[in-house]
Amino acid sequence: MTVLTSAKAALADNELVLRFESLGDSCELGLVQRSVGAEPLGMFRFAGAPLRHLIRAMQARFEGMADHGNIRVQPENGEYMIKLTKYDFIYHAHVKIGDADPVVLHQQQTRTVRFLVDKLIADLETPDKIMVFRQNEELSANDLHDFRLALAGFGAATLLWVQETRPEHPPGTVVVVDDRLMIGYVTRLAPRNNAHDLDLPSWLTMLRTAHDARSACPREPVDPALPRRIDVVFGRDGNAGALTGFGWSAPENGFTWSIDDRSALTIAKPGLAETYSLEMDVIPFVAPPSVTSQQLDVTVNGELVHTFDPLPRGKVTCTVPGHLLEGQDTGRIVLDHPRSASPRSVRGQNDDRRLAAAFYRLSLICN
Repeated sequence: MTVLTSAKAALADNELVLRFESLGDSCELGLVQRSVGAEPLGMFRFAGAPLRHLIRAMQARFEGMADHGNIRVQPENGEYMIKLTKYDFIYHAHVKIGDADPVVLHQQQTRTVRFLVDKLIADLETPDKIMVFRQNEELSANDLHDFRLALAGFGAATLLWVQETRPEHPPGTVVVVDDRLMIGYVTRLAPRNNAHDLDLPSWLTMLRTAHDARSACPREPVDPALPRRIDVVFGRDGNAGALTGFGWSAPENGFTWSIDDRSALTIAKPGLAETYSLEMDVIPFVAPPSVTSQQLDVTVNGELVHTFDPLPRGKVTCTVPGHLLEGQDTGRIVLDHPRSASPRSVRGQNDDRRLAAAFYRLSLICN
């Protein structure tokens, strides 16, 4: 971990701020950019994006966010606001009520959101910009972990997490945590009810320090021929059939059941990384009172990496140390599920398969 302060200015302020992209929560970075005469286009430049909603949208690669039916024009405090209902985001249209036909505005915003979503994905997939996040409330360790995993799904993006100054971190300083995360400090974060109440000098000093640190930080070269993530999609239309070994039932509509006590699959290794994230979208088989939960032990290339007990419903994630895949082209994943049970034995249904969990997707992602 390295603490840095700003060096001599090399970029003009209006050029400097264009190297950063807001990931929402408030308009503060957008107003910093405007204060120095820069007006970049950005999906979340003036948008409110609660972190859990943002993580969910990123995990889905913003699917459906720009659909016509998921965009709503709504009047509020004398102006039109745009509500993106798919992930519950909202932003200013900067149009006063009466200055535009809401139907026409809706059509314009549908085109605009599609353009901005495509631009944001392109920015996330290239390491040129630093992605900025700030939040007035405390950020939990779990939220930060999930946020970084969602970012890693797009590639080698760098996150700048902006916080208020504290005694050991004066305004304008930056802590380099690793080659993907920096923490920057400003005099104060603008309150939620007044984003204009920001401290511009400390923001600019902090951004310059972060830019210099990012430029100087050595980053492991990424082989463009290697993907940053490998996705296994289960079900009849998925690609899991050629990758699964023992312990799987026949694929169904969108999912495949893991069965008996153990299941195995082999997955290609993505690009080189110190750690990987293994994400699984699952629904455990439960049938109270006989089967109240499932346990899932995850082993990669012979080493136990995580135990989910109980296995929750939805997306679950664990970390795979990079050395387990070092020198390997593939990773063999073995899933132990000792509580599998048949619907016949616990519900009296005509199904003798010993079910553990329905798998929808499994992804191995470079961190």
